[in-house]
Amino acid sequence: MKHLGVSEQIDLLRPTVDSGLALRLRWWLLGIAAVLVVTSLLTWHPVPLMFAVFFGVVGIAERWSGPNLVSAVRAFDEGTPSPCSVSITIVSGDTIDHYHAATYEDRGDEWTFEFIPQRWQPEEGSHPARIWRSEDGGPPVLVTVEGGILIPRDRPQRRSG
Repeated sequence: MKHLGVSEQIDLLRPTVDSGLALRLRWWLLGIAAVLVVTSLLTWHPVPLMFAVFFGVVGIAERWSGPNLVSAVRAFDEGTPSPCSVSITIVSGDTIDHYHAATYEDRGDEWTFEFIPQRWQPEEGSHPARIWRSEDGGPPVLVTVEGGILIPRDRPQRRSG
């Protein structure tokens, strides 16, 4: 796999964001699930219902992913990053690894979130990073380390203590 820089990884996300697919995918999946439920009821057949459950679960799970991609690309283009450090933890699962990040800033803000690497292989440990926030100064929408981007899968959680 060719190593891509941070800007190149962001550029891979642009077509999905620019086309609007990132924001609409959830609704398409839930719409397909609804049509399949109706099809199952009209045909009195369980197969469309099984697919409806699949599309419905994926549509519900997709709740934050699309908006987070849009926010990350927008922040990268328009926002100003702040320095921080990020601690990356990799938890091996049965079929895939789960990647977790904990950010630490000089001003005392600490956030945790899960992310999916976009064409790079994260290394466990603490790394110097840059962090972008939404316009309201809330949770991070994008964190970058040398060689990779970290976009939250869900809403980041503030660390306490």
